[in-house]
Amino acid sequence: VIPEFRFNGFANAWEQRKLENFGKATGGTSIESEFSEDGIYKVISIGSYSENSVYNDQGIRAIKSDKTSNRVLNKNDLTMILNDKTTSGNIIGRVLLIEKSGIYVYNQRTERIEININEYDPVFLYEMLNAPNIREKIIKQAQGNTQIYVNWSTIAMLDYMIPSKKEQVKIGQFLHSISNIITLYQRKIDKIKNMKKAMLDQMFI
Repeated sequence: VIPEFRFNGFANAWEQRKLENFGKATGGTSIESEFSEDGIYKVISIGSYSENSVYNDQGIRAIKSDKTSNRVLNKNDLTMILNDKTTSGNIIGRVLLIEKSGIYVYNQRTERIEININEYDPVFLYEMLNAPNIREKIIKQAQGNTQIYVNWSTIAMLDYMIPSKKEQVKIGQFLHSISNIITLYQRKIDKIKNMKKAMLDQMFI
C-alpha cells in the first residue's frame, strides 16, 4: 500500500503492523490511594485526555510509593485511554505522548505503551493514532451503554499501515510542528476569550 501524499525521497510501500507490535503494553491499576496535594507526580487518568489529544492537567498529584513506582512514565512512552466518559467516543482511544521522564504516573483505564524505538518513531505513532480516520478503528470496537470502553486484548490486534522508520520520523516531525502551532494559537484564543469575558462581566450589569 502506498499513500497518495509522500515526501520526496520515499517510494517504498507501507507495511501492515498490529497495534501490539508497537511496543510493550501495560494496563493501569487504581492508584487513588496515593493521591495527595503534596504528591510529586502528575496523574494521567480519564480526565487527562482531551479532544485535541493534549494532556489536561486536573491538578491531581500522587506520592512516590511502592504502588506508584512501577507506574512512572518515561520519555517517548505513549498512553492510551480505554474508556470514554460518555457514549460519544470523543475521548476513547486517544493517545498522549510523554515528552519527559519521571513526571507522570498513570491510573486505571489507561494503557501504557513502551515504544520499540528501534522500529517505530513515538511522535509518528502519536500523530497517527490520534488521526480521526485511524481512531475510527478503535471506536468501532467499543462496548457499553452509558459509558463506552474497549479491551486492550481486542484492539491490540488491529492492523495499521506503517512506513520505514526514516519516513516515520519525517512525517512525525512535520505533523508535530503543525500540532504545536495549533496548540500555541489555541492558548492565545483562550486567553483572548477570557479577556473578553472579563470585560463583558464588567461592562454589563
